[in-house]
Amino acid sequence: MLGRTPKPTAKALWVWVALLAAALILASPAGPAEAGNVKPPSGTISLEQCIGMALAYSPNLTAAKEDLEGAKSKEKEAFTYFLPTLKTSYAFQKTQDPTVIHTPIGDVTANWDRRYQWSTSVNQPVFTGFRLTSQYRLAELGVDIAEVNVELARLDLVLNVKETYLEYLRAQKAFKVAQQAVVQLQSHLKVSQDFYDVGIIPINDVLKTKVELANAQQNEVAAQNSVELARSRLATLLGLPVETSLEVEDILRYRPIAIEFAPARDQARNQRPELKALGLQLKQAEYGIQQARSGYYPELGVSAGYDYTSDSPDMQDSYYYDHSGWLVGAQLSWTFWEWGRTRDQVNQRRADLRKLVALRQDLEDQVDLQVKQAILYLVDSAKNIVTARTSIEQAKENYRITMERYKEQLTTNTELLDAQTLLTQAQNNYFTALTVYNVAEARLWRAMGRERPLPQQTKPKAG
Repeated sequence: MLGRTPKPTAKALWVWVALLAAALILASPAGPAEAGNVKPPSGTISLEQCIGMALAYSPNLTAAKEDLEGAKSKEKEAFTYFLPTLKTSYAFQKTQDPTVIHTPIGDVTANWDRRYQWSTSVNQPVFTGFRLTSQYRLAELGVDIAEVNVELARLDLVLNVKETYLEYLRAQKAFKVAQQAVVQLQSHLKVSQDFYDVGIIPINDVLKTKVELANAQQNEVAAQNSVELARSRLATLLGLPVETSLEVEDILRYRPIAIEFAPARDQARNQRPELKALGLQLKQAEYGIQQARSGYYPELGVSAGYDYTSDSPDMQDSYYYDHSGWLVGAQLSWTFWEWGRTRDQVNQRRADLRKLVALRQDLEDQVDLQVKQAILYLVDSAKNIVTARTSIEQAKENYRITMERYKEQLTTNTELLDAQTLLTQAQNNYFTALTVYNVAEARLWRAMGRERPLPQQTKPKAG
């Protein structure tokens, strides 16, 4: 008599469950860092560090990488269809009564009322009208497209970080300008109050200065809010809590760039991930046509099998059935009439191919326009930087002279307020021009489908 396997106790089951859970946790790959779990950086961080942190955290980039892993698995799956498949099955059948054959010499029982069968088979496709080949090529191109999408997600993320980083710097500069304007107007109000106290100027001049000071204080609050919002946006990109305090390197500067449209356009057409992806989709469309045309061809496959049949579940020899038997076969099938179904499928794939050709032409036009636009913005902002830098010096000198003249009562209070407004506007224009120039540079490299080496920390030339 066969021995029985002892029934596991509840304690043993819990031990096995705990071991299995621990194994799954240790074997699971580490996912991307979650927002709020990233350690905030200490000290001043550079744009290069921000890009590295964003690349390590970005959920969008992680999603693109997961799509790549899925495409690789799909490629492996497509390859398995070339290989033989092995199947096994165990079946039980019971009839109401055994089959009895009546003969002149008596009744003969042909089979028993219970039948157990264990079957094993191997199937190998030989020719499928190039359907499997096209399917595998489509999966291979799917991996290439997924890799291009990862590159595209990376370029978009880097550009987003650069723009947010530069906007944070611009907001900080604008806040400092707003603070300076408040200090200047406070000094101006003190002088005006002193003049009014001794009867030199009317009360209207003092009131006008107080109104301008109140406006400047409101602008200071708005500028501070802009700093906080820009900092929160940058922290979100880096996977940090929105309230994280960030000190970043000041890279707002003017660096002349000599670039022409024709070579920039050619480089963009060769390197833009979007154009690469469309090129791969065109190849996919061609293989799609080949896959659809497989319906015109016959299909050939071979198979082999081995069966065990018995009237007992342990597959012992039976009085009524042959215990085992094998079979080998080949099948050729050819669907030669289906009311033009295959033809219509081929025409659909050809229409998809023509659509992609048109989309590629439109995308090339858009790429050319983006490169031209980025270059124009770069040139215009470079000119604005030179003009704004000159206007700052002039506005500073104008404010200094006007203040001295006002103290000597050689000019009016209105002229001094206008001089202070011009100085604030000139400083803001300069930092805005610097930001627009650096953003235009980053967008130019993005339009060309590549990244430029990051600038080193330098001090701004003015402001």
